[in-house]
Amino acid sequence: MIEASPFRVAAATASEPAELARTLTDALALPAPGARARIGLLYLSDSMARHGVELLAALRDATAVQSWVGAAGVALIANRREYYESPTAVAMVAELPPDGVRVIGSGVQSLEALRECLQGFLEPDEPGRLILHADPGFAGLEELLARIDRETDWFCTGGVGSGQGDVVQFAGEVVSGGISGLALRESVPLVARHTQGCTPLPGRHRLSECWRNIIVKLDDRPALPVFREVIGDVLSRDLRRALGYIHIGLPISGSDTGDYRVRNIIGIDLDRDLLAVGEMLSQGEDILFVRRDGLAAREDLERMLAEIRAQAGGGIRGGLYVSCLGRGRYQFGDEGAELAIVQDALGDVPLVGFFANGEIFANRLYGYTGVLTLFT
Repeated sequence: MIEASPFRVAAATASEPAELARTLTDALALPAPGARARIGLLYLSDSMARHGVELLAALRDATAVQSWVGAAGVALIANRREYYESPTAVAMVAELPPDGVRVIGSGVQSLEALRECLQGFLEPDEPGRLILHADPGFAGLEELLARIDRETDWFCTGGVGSGQGDVVQFAGEVVSGGISGLALRESVPLVARHTQGCTPLPGRHRLSECWRNIIVKLDDRPALPVFREVIGDVLSRDLRRALGYIHIGLPISGSDTGDYRVRNIIGIDLDRDLLAVGEMLSQGEDILFVRRDGLAAREDLERMLAEIRAQAGGGIRGGLYVSCLGRGRYQFGDEGAELAIVQDALGDVPLVGFFANGEIFANRLYGYTGVLTLFT
């Protein structure tokens, strides 16, 4: 059974930041503040990103909520709706224990800077959860996540901002570059799961020769003939079309669930039988090929939701859903179909989020993935 929630969600569409702030504030209808800290999650259409400073100032004045975190995105999420191609902002105000949460600001770009930001609040050997937003131009994101995984007891979820121009983040103020977000102690109960929108094709293949992001040989054979065999005759006749469906899967070492990270095949050299991938590769590792599949994505989403609902136990107060730009209406058909599946399973909980340029789960960067983080 879902308990009564102090979390409130609102969405607004307007071309002026002051109007966005007024509409959001009216829809949130916040009661008088209590003893708990109020934290705002704020996501803004990329077309409105240039107005981020004005929107944040107006929202602070109107709501008296001073700490807002979030990012800009090509498309946004609020409860059952997905917002595309509109000047929109979505917000959720969460009430949390005041000693259980800290804002990560200033566009952190290293583990040392992150540790300094969290000094006196969350030590590296202390279990904690980080909800992160990352700049799409931050080249060091995967290395930072890997160091968090190796050197701390922290568990990260979140996503990479998306947009056509400069992509802002909110972290107490408007920031850009690196990562920002929230750090939470164990006193703030969370559960998180992820779902992938691809189906692995049969077989794993060893990277017997590669250079940077170029696959030269698989299983000691030229890469392109192996790729053709895996995808079959029909797709092999139109390789340009095949690249819209078939991607590379990078298995995660130590995973007992067959988990993998999806990366695009970004080019094919027909003369030299090479494949180019959107990821730096290591010779000797295994890869697999995966296919984007709407039906499989729906089934895996439903599986994930059943698992996280069981984890939530005593109830759900609110949630953050970060989905890939390639999901939503592009993979599930109708606009809002993905969110309808989520809310049907959870029972219409307060939910915000955005469509990301990369999704963060368990200290790794994914693609074509949905990441759900619930406050329980």
